Amino acid sequence: MTTATVRIPEQTSIGIRENELIEELTSELRANVEEEVTEGGSPARLLRLLMPDGSRQVLKLQVEMPGAVDGHDLESFRVKLRQIDKIRADAPALREVYTDKLREFHGHDWSAYTMPYYPNEDIAASIRGEDPRVEEFFDRFDVTMTALAERGWSLEESRSEPGQISEIHADRLTRRFWLLEKHLPSQYTSQERLVVNGVPCRHPLEIAKLLSERPELTRHVDATRLHFPAHGDLNTRNVLITGERDGRPTVRIIDPRGTLQPWDIVYDWGKVLFSLTVWDAGLREGFQIDTAGDPSSPEVSVHQRGGLYPGYRTAAQRLVGAIAQHAHLAPLVADDPGWRSRLLLGHGFHLLAEAACRLSDIKKRASSAGDVDLSPIELASGHYLLGVLFLENAVAQLEDRGEIDPVSHLALLDL
Repeated sequence: MTTATVRIPEQTSIGIRENELIEELTSELRANVEEEVTEGGSPARLLRLLMPDGSRQVLKLQVEMPGAVDGHDLESFRVKLRQIDKIRADAPALREVYTDKLREFHGHDWSAYTMPYYPNEDIAASIRGEDPRVEEFFDRFDVTMTALAERGWSLEESRSEPGQISEIHADRLTRRFWLLEKHLPSQYTSQERLVVNGVPCRHPLEIAKLLSERPELTRHVDATRLHFPAHGDLNTRNVLITGERDGRPTVRIIDPRGTLQPWDIVYDWGKVLFSLTVWDAGLREGFQIDTAGDPSSPEVSVHQRGGLYPGYRTAAQRLVGAIAQHAHLAPLVADDPGWRSRLLLGHGFHLLAEAACRLSDIKKRASSAGDVDLSPIELASGHYLLGVLFLENAVAQLEDRGEIDPVSHLALLDL
C-alpha cells in the first residue's frame, strides 16, 4: 500500500511567514529541525526537533489564515493549549498517557508550542497491512478508552439539554457550507438530489434544516449526559502507541479539540469510527470519483483509491459492539439509550465537516506547480460525497424507525 502525503509549498505568503517563524523559534530553542511531519489533518506545521541536550521535541505552529473554519483557526489552536492545561491540572491521573506541553509562544497572528517527542505509531497501524491484526487494534483501543474513561471522562457528569445534535452538528454544517460551495464541483452542492453509489440522497442543508425544524426526530437520540472534556477530536492519529509494558500497549494521547466545557463522549467515539470508515485511508490513498463520463451528472460513485483497508472495515463493523461491551465505556452511557444512533448520525456529520476542513487551508496546501500528491479538492470531495451518503441513510432510518441500525448503516461501506 502506498502512503500519499500533501506537501506544503514554501512560497505561498503563509508558507513564507511560517518559515520565518520556524527559523526564529528554532534559533530561540537552539534546536535543529530533523523532520517535518506532513501526515495529519491539521493546517498547523509540525516539526521534529533535535535539542541541544540530544533529546527530541515536536514544535507545532499555527498562523492565522483568513477563512479557516472553526477548529482550524488560530483561536481554536489557542484553546487547545488551555485544554491541555486543564486536563493536566484537573485530571492528573491522565498525565501518564496524555501529551505534555513544554513551552508556548505567541504573536498577534500566530501561536506555537513544543511537546516531547514520543517514538510511536498510530493506534490503527496494526490494521493497515496486508495481514491486519484486528485484535491488537482492539487491545490498543481498550487501553486508550479505559484510561480516558477512568481518569478523565468520569471525573465530571452533568445533565444535557435536548438539541445538542442540532446545535453541534447541523449548525456546524450550515456554518461551513459556504466553503464547500466555493470550491467543490457545483453539481455536488447545488442540486437538490445527488445519487451517491447508487443511493438517492437529499441535499445536506435540507437534512440540517429538517433536524432543526423537527426536534422530535433526535430528541431520543440527543445526549442525556455530558462528561469531563478529556479530548473532543479522538481520530486515530491522535492516539499514539509508544511501546509495551507488562504485555499491554502504552499510549500517548495528543491534540485535543479545544474545548473547556462538559462534552459528549459519543462525539469522540464517532471520530474513531470516521477514521476507520473514510478519513485515515482517504488521506493516505485519496479517492476514486466517477461521474460516468458526465461531470454534470447528479450520479456519482466514490471510494478510497485501492479500496478501504480490510482491517479498517472489520474494525469499523465491530466498533459499536466493542463500546457496548466495554467495562468502562458502557457505564458512561447506561442512561443514554440513544447513544448508538447518535454515534452513527454524528459519523455522517463528521465526514461533511471534514470536507470543509480539507478546504479551509486550501491556499496553503494547493500549488499551481503540481506540488501536491493529493488534491485538497479530491480529499474534500471524497469526504463530502461519502458524508452525504452516510447522513442520508442515518436520517432516513431515524425517520422510518426512530433509531439507526449499526449493521445496515455500515453496510454502506460495501456499496
